[in-house]
Amino acid sequence: MGLAYEVASTPGAYLKKAFYNPVRSGRSREPRTIAFGSHRLQHCVLWEPDEPTHDETVMYFHGGGYLVGTPESMVDAANVYNSQGYRFCSVGFRLMPFFRFPAQVDDAFAGIEATLGWLSAHGLPSERLVVGGSSCGGHLACLVSYGRELARAHGLDASRVAAVVSVAGIVDADDMLLHPFPSAGIWRRYMGLPAADGSMAARHEALLPYSPIALIDADSHVPFFAIHGTSDEMSPFRREAEFAMRLNRLAGPGTATLRAVDDPAFQHMVATVTLHKDRVEDSAPLTDLFGWLEAKLG
Repeated sequence: MGLAYEVASTPGAYLKKAFYNPVRSGRSREPRTIAFGSHRLQHCVLWEPDEPTHDETVMYFHGGGYLVGTPESMVDAANVYNSQGYRFCSVGFRLMPFFRFPAQVDDAFAGIEATLGWLSAHGLPSERLVVGGSSCGGHLACLVSYGRELARAHGLDASRVAAVVSVAGIVDADDMLLHPFPSAGIWRRYMGLPAADGSMAARHEALLPYSPIALIDADSHVPFFAIHGTSDEMSPFRREAEFAMRLNRLAGPGTATLRAVDDPAFQHMVATVTLHKDRVEDSAPLTDLFGWLEAKLG
């Protein structure tokens, strides 16, 4: 179906009514805002179910190609995770082109640190995290979880990450440069990295420290679960498949699970916008995801 379908299906994806709402999600309290900077997007939004059944808090990053989006935009995902007993925190970050990459990575770590501090100060569990994201948010989730040098530089104990969830995530940074969509041009122009304006090879080298597929190795033991449509062209399915295969080869079989959705209509925007609008019991990918989390987290 390709790009034409992506454009045509986007309005309907946003207009689709979500099954979960605050009542159905088991949440009666308003979400809490946790600031970690002076910019309007440097804050996290924490949604808490009335009766949490898991100690792990889900730290989630929204999609939007680093060009659009707010932490509040993940309310549907928050309702789904709350319905399953998880605290859910949507971590905001500054956007391009006004803030050059990797400012978004800095904000990802700062937001997590601020939320962990808030949880600890309020006597809530903060030892283990589930880190997730959609599209470019999946990119941030993987950098936080598998970029050990980045975690060290930002003062995060990466061993606190108990699981990673990616929805149509970008796991090879080159895809943000090479793929024939408008955001690629923005990326080439607004990267605050050495050699970012040089040759393609130079840009590739500059992005390696921020390319999850290049960062995983035999010590990358954090379990990984991805939901990805096989017809996704904006964030190519084959890349996440390669990432999962590489992670299983290096860190051991079963480290990565890829839930492929073989439906031509389940392209990028449909996947990232509508996945969390379904009831868990009615969605095979969501049922598999939460079953996997139960098995991995214990």
